[in-house]
Amino acid sequence: MKKFIVVIAVLSLALAAGPVLAQAPKAGANESAPAVAKPITLTITGKIVEGDQGYIIHGQRPPELFTLLNPTPSVLDKLVKSGNTVTIEAVSVMGDNVNIKKIDGKPYEEAK
Repeated sequence: MKKFIVVIAVLSLALAAGPVLAQAPKAGANESAPAVAKPITLTITGKIVEGDQGYIIHGQRPPELFTLLNPTPSVLDKLVKSGNTVTIEAVSVMGDNVNIKKIDGKPYEEAK
């Protein structure tokens, strides 16, 4: 009977400790380092408009509004005035905030 109680005690400890041991950090891992998200590259088809808060892409594909974080007024003002639909390659910074990389396949010059 004592052997049975010892076996039950060992099994219950093993079952209780299993999930804790499975989640233990890897050796040498830096626990204070934040997780780094990979940037998401988007292709947006839409029109560039200027609002009170700056330049915005009024996306038709995907149908969403994107805020430009790297505006170059000399380039963007021409597109705003023309009202033409453009294809933009951008990198998502956070949520709907993007940095333009290319417009209609041409490299985008950022303001200096």
